[in-house]
Amino acid sequence: MKYNLLHQLQKDHNKRVIDFHKNHALELERGENGNGLLAKWERFVYKKGKAFLKAVK
Repeated sequence: MKYNLLHQLQKDHNKRVIDFHKNHALELERGENGNGLLAKWERFVYKKGKAFLKAVK
């Protein structure tokens, strides 16, 4: 394979990852990531971490 092809595939992958994380953060903000135990912990940690970062700034 040529390097250019691998480079383009990696760039496309990175765009998909960025979009996923952006959408996931929005879901966490709205509380739409689910009702399971892991989802609840994820929201808890996200909100506490966000509050901590605001307090530090």
